[in-house]
Parts: sequence; structure tokens; C-alpha cells
Amino acid sequence: MNSFEEMWERICEELKAELDSEVAFDIWIKPLKLVFVDGDSVTFTCPKWKIEMINKKYSPVISKLWSKNLGFDINICLLEEAQKEESNENEAVTSSDMTQQEYTFDNFIVGSSNNMAFSASKRVANTPGLVAFNPLFIYGNSGLGKTHLLNAIIQRMKENNGNANILYTTSEDFTNELIICIDSKNTDAFHNKYRNCDALLIDDIQFIAGKERTEEEFFHTFNTLVKDGKQIVLTSDKKPNEIPKIEERLRTRFESGLICDIQPPDFETRVAIVKNKAEYFNLEMPSDVSFFIAENIKSNIRQLGSAVKGIYAYCDINGIKTPTIEIAKEALKDILITSLPVPVINENIIDKVAETFGVTNEQIKSEKRDSKINEARQAAMYVIYEITGQSQQAIGEIFGRNHSTVNNAFKNVQKKMKSDIKYKNLIGDIIKNVNG
Repeated sequence: MNSFEEMWERICEELKAELDSEVAFDIWIKPLKLVFVDGDSVTFTCPKWKIEMINKKYSPVISKLWSKNLGFDINICLLEEAQKEESNENEAVTSSDMTQQEYTFDNFIVGSSNNMAFSASKRVANTPGLVAFNPLFIYGNSGLGKTHLLNAIIQRMKENNGNANILYTTSEDFTNELIICIDSKNTDAFHNKYRNCDALLIDDIQFIAGKERTEEEFFHTFNTLVKDGKQIVLTSDKKPNEIPKIEERLRTRFESGLICDIQPPDFETRVAIVKNKAEYFNLEMPSDVSFFIAENIKSNIRQLGSAVKGIYAYCDINGIKTPTIEIAKEALKDILITSLPVPVINENIIDKVAETFGVTNEQIKSEKRDSKINEARQAAMYVIYEITGQSQQAIGEIFGRNHSTVNNAFKNVQKKMKSDIKYKNLIGDIIKNVNG
């Protein structure tokens, strides 16, 4: 790493504090790639559609911080990011839980609980824009494979048409991006991006409910795309008529295509998922161990995968070739509570955290910002994620907070765990004893 790159990293840290908005930083600053520093100019590349906004709103503060660090006035130059051979700016924006190579149609385990959603997803991926399948609305609880299907759709569409303009986002990010564009009076860039794509896939669409401007923008985006024969795929934790506060005109549009649900997998499907995941790790998984996992983790596919990963790691560390049920029990002792319904697990975790930090369950879920209560709240958010694997949006909903607040809580807990061994052990003990 050269000195200018190191300087840019330092400036980015200053920008985070200067902007006072993690969302703004992630959307507009993080994509900037330093190309070169020449005389009194610093040149970056970034996606074409971001250039106008960055020049208008963010270049002055970037220039100011570069000038401060170098000791003389600096001009900021932005160039359009060159398209990669196998991808482009409009391809799927992947989140932390979307691993491109891992989530495909080929490794999605199909059973009676998800067959309709799987078949419909393949259909829209291979033949996007069919009226009967547009939009495709997939609903079900967290951890049952909705995001897996979205990623599989994206990959298949790109295989079929490498030039396709495919957008993936979450409703939270859609909302935050809109807020920034409204604030900067640059909604044209927002419209350009979302109304000119070939396929739009939005995860957790239920979170736009009650956000009037977001609902308005999505309504017009939806109409434009469907009118042009472009594919829309939406996921939610509830079917359209059960999403509270959603506008009626949006609900009817959600229902105008195909609605598919994903239910918790049956025993046979859970065993197949365990076997498939073990094969992915080249782990020899005996049938009795697969049955043990499938019997104890019943409602969340993501947790099944985590269980296999845990056993694989335990075996790898201890030089064990073939796990037994006893080894599985030892490796999974901290996560087998996840066989309980997710809401029950959440309450157990909050109760245990409240007891540990000397506050109440109600205080943790309240609006109070007392430092002691806030510390307990952030710990609860982190532990819930570690144990259940729920999305940040879902965890935020438990506490009446947004995705950014949860993400900030994770960072604070992780940072404190690195610097404070007692705190790290405290969080570890909560995870171990949360169901005790």
C-alpha cells in the first residue's frame, strides 16, 4: 500500500465523522477508488451515475480534507469506472449474507415447503417479464432461503444475458438512498437508476410500509418497470395483505403477479440441506449426525448451515475426520437452543442480557438512551444476531430501530470485545447461557 492510499484511508475515517451519516458514506464515498495523485489533483473512479451527486455535494469536503493532509489546495477529479469483463455497475449489489458462488439454483435444496417459490424463481430468471409472474412476491420467515433465491435469480439472469441491468437492494437501502437524493435535490439520478433497469429485486419490502415518500417512489418505479415488461422480484416476511400500514395501491400491485410462500422445511428436506452443506465443506457426515441436527434445528435453513459449519470447524481444529453425535452436541452446544421459535429465542436473549447488565427487558426495548441501557441494548442486538442469524433489518424491528442503528451496535460491541477481554468473556457467557 503506498502513502497516498494510506492517506485516503485516514481521510475516509475523517469523512465518516464529518458526514455524520454512515449511509451517506457507504453510498457515495465508499465506492470511490483512488487512481492517482498528480500535482494539485487527486483522481478517483466511481460508477457513472454517482459522479454528478459526488461533485455537487461531497467533492468540496473531500478536497478540504486532502488539502489539509497535503498542505496545499487540491482539486478532486472523478472519472467513470470502467466496466469489468464479467460484471457492471448495475449488477446485483451483494450484501454480507449474499455469497455469489454459494447461493445458486443448483445448491438450493427443494422440498414441499419451498417447491413453488423455487420453480417460480427459475421461471422468472429464465424468462423475465412474463405478466403472470410479474411481480414475483416471495414471503416467509427469516432464514428459510428467500435471499438465496434472489441471488440465484441474479446469477441465472447474468448467465443468460451478461449485459442485463440487474439491481438488487433492500427496502432499507432503497429508502436511505432516496432520502439522500431528496436532500441533495437530485432525485433524477434515483429515477434514472431504478426506472431503467431490466430487473429489480428488493429484499424485505415490508419495511417501506408507512414511509410515505418511499411508497410513492416505489409505486411509480413499479408502474414504470411493469409497463416496460421488466421483472420485479420482492421478498417479505408477510404476505401482502398482512403487511401493516402498507398503502392499498401497493398491496394490490404486490398481489398482481405471483405470490409464493416458503415454509420451514420438513425433516427430509432438513437432512438433505445438512448433507448438501457437509458436501460443500468436504465433511464426511454420518446419517445419524445429520438426523440429530435436523431433529434439533427445525425452523431456519441458515441455522442448519451454521450448524454444519460449526461441526466442520470443530473437527478441523481437533483433527477429527468423521463427527459423531457426541461431537455434534459439543460443537453445537451454544446454538442448539435455536430449535425454539425465533420470537421465543429473542425474548430469552433479551432477558439474559437484561439480567447480566442490571436492567429490565422493557428498558432494553424502550426509547431510553441511558448509557447503561444503551450498552445492554447493543449487546442484545449482537447476541441475537450471533445466535439466530436474523438480518439487521429484522433485529432492528424487535427494538424499534433501523438497519443503521443495528449495524452501529454490532461495530461497537465487536470493537469493545477486541479491546476488553472481560467484556468479550461476558458476551461469550451470555451466548452460552442464554437458554439456561
